[in-house]
Amino acid sequence: MGRQAVGMMYPVWAPLTAHTDGSMPTYGTGRVIMEARTANVTYTRGNNPDYGDDRIVDDDDGITDLQIQFESTGISDEDRVAVLGEVVRTGNAGGQWVTDKSSPWGGFGYIRVMRHEGVRKFEAWITLKIKFHEDSQSTQTREGQIVWGHPTLTGRAAALDVDGGTELKYQLHNSFDTIAAAKTFINGLLNVT
Repeated sequence: MGRQAVGMMYPVWAPLTAHTDGSMPTYGTGRVIMEARTANVTYTRGNNPDYGDDRIVDDDDGITDLQIQFESTGISDEDRVAVLGEVVRTGNAGGQWVTDKSSPWGGFGYIRVMRHEGVRKFEAWITLKIKFHEDSQSTQTREGQIVWGHPTLTGRAAALDVDGGTELKYQLHNSFDTIAAAKTFINGLLNVT
């Protein structure tokens, strides 16, 4: 029997404030981004076989890129500033600007709810360094029932040297028996108070 993903919850983003090679990154205050709907993680691999004597003798298939498409139930104005780098308009007029400024680096975590033979486990996943952007918006008129419109953010991760080892790290994950334990793990790493 397999271990299937049956849910997702508790999306957290925290601004990356510092990183020195050989150590874990440090983050500013983390924030929960509304409710989670989906996270589609795409790994791009080297896919670079080395042939000799008419066969593959080595293969560089390490991760070269990691992207996440994240959909939540919404995104607040404050989250748009923190996660997407929008700029609050000064003066009495209010509002915030979408500009040509690059979005900030941060850490991103969430909980994957897993099920195996009727038993649930809670996997905490953390991407150490990622920047999100909103590629498009879609809005439509109401024709009878509401069509729920959820924002989708696209993020590209960067690998980090967190331990002075030979491999760069993109993500850290851990499995727990309770939601509370998974949240504690994420909160500790992404500085959620």
